Amino acid sequence: MLIVHTPAKVNLGLAVHRRRPDGYHDISTLFLKISLLDDLGLTLQPREITLHCDHPGIPNDARNLVYRAAAALQPLAPQQGVDLVLHKHIPVAAGLGGGSSDAAATLLALNTLWQLGLTPEALLPYAAQLGADVPFFLLPTTAAMGYGRGDELAPVTCPQSFYLVLVKPPIAVSTAWVYQQLRFELTAPPKDTNILKQCLESGDIEGLGAACFNDLEAVVLRRFPVVHEVKRALTRPGVCGVSMSGSGPTVYALCPSWDIAHEVASAVRQQGWSVWVCRPWQHVTSEPA
Repeated sequence: MLIVHTPAKVNLGLAVHRRRPDGYHDISTLFLKISLLDDLGLTLQPREITLHCDHPGIPNDARNLVYRAAAALQPLAPQQGVDLVLHKHIPVAAGLGGGSSDAAATLLALNTLWQLGLTPEALLPYAAQLGADVPFFLLPTTAAMGYGRGDELAPVTCPQSFYLVLVKPPIAVSTAWVYQQLRFELTAPPKDTNILKQCLESGDIEGLGAACFNDLEAVVLRRFPVVHEVKRALTRPGVCGVSMSGSGPTVYALCPSWDIAHEVASAVRQQGWSVWVCRPWQHVTSEPA
């Protein structure tokens, strides 16, 4: 068995520009991998693809991105199969990209296990077919700018010198629904995500926090006022910035130190929300078991 640890992501900035003819939206975003991880085990078997997940709300068939990632590569190794065991720690429908990360890890791991010999560039078309966020998780870098659907990527250096407190209220938000509700005439002029890139690369965490934004927040806040309550609870002394990740409902607070992050986390846990303390994730690791 090969065990792979797959990281969640947050969007440190998310600008939505326009709806595309293919139904997606053009965006500019700064992706950051974080140390909230799922665990994926892969065991070779003849021909058949099987999947077992410990989350009761996640299907174990072709509706699952992990299964679809394996099925996409199997024509390159028709005699090979795999048994996949997915242990979920990243919350579902939370704006953290857990399914996309699991799918990318499946592509990378099966490229090794099935001895396909594909380069990361050769895996990109498979990743893009699975979802707009999946290509980001193929990159070995911690952070990247995303353009187009989010799958046009430019790696960004990350100093690894800060912490994030994640809070997810007990609701699920559909990404498709959020984008359907977006009204461009009601949004402010798009902000400059390049400022976020400059702050991250220079280690200016205060500037990074001050510049964080998410064009999808307005839609989610109108429908789910609890997200506004989370934002307000995280806006505390020492926190550099607070914003929603992706299509939500998870909200993150950027903290310059471990002590501040744990102080903030202890305070908001009293609200009964799900809380994690994370930091930027350097790379996806895998190990034999």
